[in-house]
Amino acid sequence: MKVSIVTPSFNQAKFLEETILSVLNQTYKDIEYIIIDGGSTDGSIDIIKKYESKLKYWVSEKDDGQSDAINKGFEKCSGEIFAYLNSDDVLENDAVEKVVHTFHQNNTTAVVYGKCSTIDEKGATIHTHQGAQADFNWLLSIGMLPKVFQPACFFNKNIILRKPFFRNDLHYVMDYEFMLYASKELSIYFIDQPLAKYRVHSSSKTTSQSILMYEEKMKIQAEYGLNTNWRWIKHLLNKYLFSKN
Repeated sequence: MKVSIVTPSFNQAKFLEETILSVLNQTYKDIEYIIIDGGSTDGSIDIIKKYESKLKYWVSEKDDGQSDAINKGFEKCSGEIFAYLNSDDVLENDAVEKVVHTFHQNNTTAVVYGKCSTIDEKGATIHTHQGAQADFNWLLSIGMLPKVFQPACFFNKNIILRKPFFRNDLHYVMDYEFMLYASKELSIYFIDQPLAKYRVHSSSKTTSQSILMYEEKMKIQAEYGLNTNWRWIKHLLNKYLFSKN
């Protein structure tokens, strides 16, 4: 099985090389790697060029956000399994090998995902999350965490026919909306194996723009049938979580 991995990137030179190496140094070798850069100005391009001989494709140009960048990358993919890895996250060294083995045994599964650690800016482990099998109702009412972590998700191209893969109108929870779709219409499967590391840092999108992420999440939950008093939740978030006082 060929595996395609896409990294969307924008001004993450501080972490980008570690992300790239975590893909290129996988124990499983039948991997095509694609980087879609949004026009970085921080030295990211020099890092990408350093490894361009090992990439199937890369480009640096303005895009319409992360969903657009990932979708553009997926259009270039020819693998049977594909995934995206943000430019500040990393894969465990044998992650792809474990995933390929699982898909061989479960070839009608749309999504395979595993355990994920949280790391800090320097790569030190903050927490090792156990992960767990999730279903549509759980995802709808709770969300992805702490059962499903995006960097540890891999997709079966033969089963997933939706285009575009991610909704371009979503900028924060495109992965969550997709997992709702996959768990409702297709199938998702958890393996009790460490697959990735998710980096938490001050400039990450989920840290710096949390209120917008929660608002988008509530919108998607409503679309999938969950009634939520978002106005009251937004008030509580502003008061207790995002107050500068």
